[in-house]
Amino acid sequence: MMNKILLFTLLFSTSIFAQAKPVIFDNDMAIDDWAALLYLLHHPKADVIAVTISASGESRCKPGLANTNSLLDLPGNIKKDIPVACGDACPLDGYFVFPEAWRKDSDTLSGVPIKTSSRIASDKHAADIIHAALTNAKEPVTLIATGPLTNIAQWLERYPNDKDQIDQLVIMGGTVDAPGNIIVPLFTKGHPNNTAEWNIFVDPLAADKVFAAGLPIVLVGLDITNSVRVTTKVAADFKQAVKTDSAKFWDAVLDKNDWFIASNEYYFWDTLAVMIAVEPELCEGDRQSLRVDYKTTSTPWQQTTDNSMPNKRWDGKARSHLDAKTAGTLVKDERYPEIKVCRKTNPDKIFKEFREILNR
Repeated sequence: MMNKILLFTLLFSTSIFAQAKPVIFDNDMAIDDWAALLYLLHHPKADVIAVTISASGESRCKPGLANTNSLLDLPGNIKKDIPVACGDACPLDGYFVFPEAWRKDSDTLSGVPIKTSSRIASDKHAADIIHAALTNAKEPVTLIATGPLTNIAQWLERYPNDKDQIDQLVIMGGTVDAPGNIIVPLFTKGHPNNTAEWNIFVDPLAADKVFAAGLPIVLVGLDITNSVRVTTKVAADFKQAVKTDSAKFWDAVLDKNDWFIASNEYYFWDTLAVMIAVEPELCEGDRQSLRVDYKTTSTPWQQTTDNSMPNKRWDGKARSHLDAKTAGTLVKDERYPEIKVCRKTNPDKIFKEFREILNR
């Protein structure tokens, strides 16, 4: 009898492993990325083969790398050879940045203590790590991007022949019909942009290059993420389910961010994107052709501008100021390849599955 149980366990484990999709997670180590990464690490259908940091986003490179490696240790049984690397600290063009308070929170994991990892981050550029992971993969890879698309655009520029190795590129970013989210009363009151989403706004040139590349893109924008608000009930339900170290960490993050939850401004942005990447049926949507606005200006909006950025871009050209009112706006344009735009999901199922997976 014992031999039969062992055989069943082995066959079951092998079957689950065989279903795992190779995943590269490109993100900016913001609050919902922590939950997203832990979800991927716990999910039996996800095999994380690389993690890259979009340092033009919320987290800076050095803390982003350290925090990623510490989070990789939390599940306890994750392989030790997952490469972790940073990309450029500046967008391809423009001088846009996230609010400093958000960046500090990202760098410090909201003040939640976590054990320092012995893992060593790669000193290679994120674009090179993405290429290496794709080259070594034995099947097409799911690429998930939940920060500014700086790394993805540079990877496409350096390694255009890699495109055929992508099964899908799931992007958290943008909005088609829903209002933008650049204006946040406590941080960006008076900002002129009411049509863009933060990830696309910060590096709109990179986003436009990615949208034009002809990749099999699934866009998880505000049109769908607005349906998955993290409420006090969501947090309370999660607290009742806590079992694993990963869940304990996330519960502590929710406690630290009770003010954020109470503001009704916190959504499962990046977490929803990774869940859709692993479970595509969680996205109902349509197909559209979209470009990204990145017009230049001689009168920059200083509130979201970092003038200390180098005045030369990654390609040696002069860096331009971009029009804050329109930057990052998605515009329908039939000259661009079609992408899938997610519109509807099942919020109750999303939060229930997240609780269950993180407590596996």
